[in-house]
Amino acid sequence: MRYFIQKLIILLLLSGATVDAYSQANDIIRSNEKVVVAGKFYYLHIVREKQTLFSICKAYGVSIEEVMNINRKKSHNLDLNEILRIPVAQSTHKQTSTALQKKKVSDYFYYVIQKGDTLYSLAKKFNQTVEKIKANNPEIGKNNKLAVGTVLKIQKQANTQIDKEKENTYKVKASDSEEDILLKFGIKKRVFRKLNPQIKSFRNIASGTIVNLPKDTKQLTPTDDIDVTSVDGIRQTTDYNQIFKEYSIDTTVQSKIDIALFLPLYAALNDSLNWEITYQDTLKIMTRKEPETVYPKSRDFIRLYQGVLLAVEDLKKQGLDINLHVFDTEKDQAKVRQTLDNLGPLKFDLILGPVYSNTFDLVAEYAQENQIPIISPLSSKNTQLHNNPFVFQLNTSTESLCDNIFNHLMADKENKNIVIVHSNNYKELEEYKLVRDIEQQLFENGKYWQYPNLHYSKLSFEDYGNLGLEHLLSKTQENIIVIPSSKPAVVESFLTNLKILVKSYPIQLIGFPSWQRYSSMDPSNLFELNTLILSPYFIDYESEKVNKFIDRFRYEFSCEPNDYSFRAYDFTLYFSTAIKRFGHRFFDHLNEIKDVELIQSNYAIESVNAWGGFENKGLHVINYAPDFKIKSYKFEPIIKEHQDIELPTEEMNR
Repeated sequence: MRYFIQKLIILLLLSGATVDAYSQANDIIRSNEKVVVAGKFYYLHIVREKQTLFSICKAYGVSIEEVMNINRKKSHNLDLNEILRIPVAQSTHKQTSTALQKKKVSDYFYYVIQKGDTLYSLAKKFNQTVEKIKANNPEIGKNNKLAVGTVLKIQKQANTQIDKEKENTYKVKASDSEEDILLKFGIKKRVFRKLNPQIKSFRNIASGTIVNLPKDTKQLTPTDDIDVTSVDGIRQTTDYNQIFKEYSIDTTVQSKIDIALFLPLYAALNDSLNWEITYQDTLKIMTRKEPETVYPKSRDFIRLYQGVLLAVEDLKKQGLDINLHVFDTEKDQAKVRQTLDNLGPLKFDLILGPVYSNTFDLVAEYAQENQIPIISPLSSKNTQLHNNPFVFQLNTSTESLCDNIFNHLMADKENKNIVIVHSNNYKELEEYKLVRDIEQQLFENGKYWQYPNLHYSKLSFEDYGNLGLEHLLSKTQENIIVIPSSKPAVVESFLTNLKILVKSYPIQLIGFPSWQRYSSMDPSNLFELNTLILSPYFIDYESEKVNKFIDRFRYEFSCEPNDYSFRAYDFTLYFSTAIKRFGHRFFDHLNEIKDVELIQSNYAIESVNAWGGFENKGLHVINYAPDFKIKSYKFEPIIKEHQDIELPTEEMNR
């Protein structure tokens, strides 16, 4: 963590809270490292003893007036440890070279070497010669060996104007799907898609779109009379999951992505906490404190920010041009409003955060107005979710958790004794939905009585305690104890008492994700009660990829990642990859991205209604087993849906 806070503050303050991601990954060393602020390169120079403005400007080869204007200085006086922005001096020749280089970059795309790739297979794949690929990638060497994960620069094919006589196009009709077009002209889907990179969504090609066809292709049957049926009269359907599995992995629809990150980093406050000011005569001396002090309310969000940085670094290795713009929201609505008012011409492809509801709502309205997808990374309650089609809530709501816990319980109704242990006011809690769902499923049309080995009962623990609960337990059946609550005091009290009974009865406890965060709870309670929890997040510390992430995080930031670091890495990687492959139409294809390796999250993102946003309903089943091992697997719903019916008028106790 050493010096990270200082670098973060410098970049945020100097850039007006907008920071280029590339600059953030580099150490600030005067001799050779640079930062980017508002598209211009600068050195960050820390004033040392006996240095003057004249000597510093002379060393960097820039004018005193320019440095004074950039740093808003009214005099030549400098403070010890003051930080100056020094413009990077470039000759006319260098500027010309940079412009040419930028022009050339647009003529290339980048490809990550996969297992089995050879120079010859890539040359054939991209319609290039081996010599051209080697010329653009001199690091390949004479042996032609390609290391998996290496990024190659591939020259794009020239967009030459097609002669009118050779041109072959087709105007899409309202009734046409991609499948229809392929069948009409006898074209393979890969050929068709390669000829039409301008199409954003092949699932829904707009009527009137002009599509390119192979030049010698002719329509196999008249447009109006085409028969799209198989021999047995059944219309053939396209497996779009397979199409995108084959097509999207090595397809880049969008190679440059602008991401806005809104977080309560409290940069100014962190800055003030880390300077010690002393005076020598009239000279003010500012000394940086070591070790750095971090404002407690910003600590978790700095870790989240660091997770984003690591994901951005990995995306850049894949050939993506990521511009990360960071905005410090604190928890201040006025500050966020001012930030949004000052954005001007900035255009974002994705917004991450804010994390607090009072600031998220403001940015979500801006996102809706400008049609930008916005990620709610932490909250499980989002007021914008059901009426803003650009909102993505990643933390599963309590309502959805109840649906899936119910699904897990009802998948197997044999030889099970379900006992609801509740507080007196449990019907006022969100978790009561789980009880309601179970009762609807069991008592609808007498289904409960169809399963002689299934037992169900409810008990108020406050009224009957352990003696009452013991009366409902079975020594021959699995006792599934459900506590419909996320209140720490209630849960901890119930668990402490349940531990007394677990020695005499086979018990499995069903819990909620929030239980794992109770600082006052004895973790052994979860293990001894064989607790099963459904959660969108799980970190497997025995996993190789998790341990690699932790090692890398420690190396980069000299501190330990927290839960938010893992989440941030996952959602930045996932949504950036979605934009890369499908562009602004990625909404339609989120669950077709199966090959992105997430380290903590399980994403199964679904639309909440016809006019609202999206919620993640992907969960891990986490079992705190009595052998003190944590076991996990991805949850797969078995009961697809159930009907809401009226609650039974009488509580069933057996």
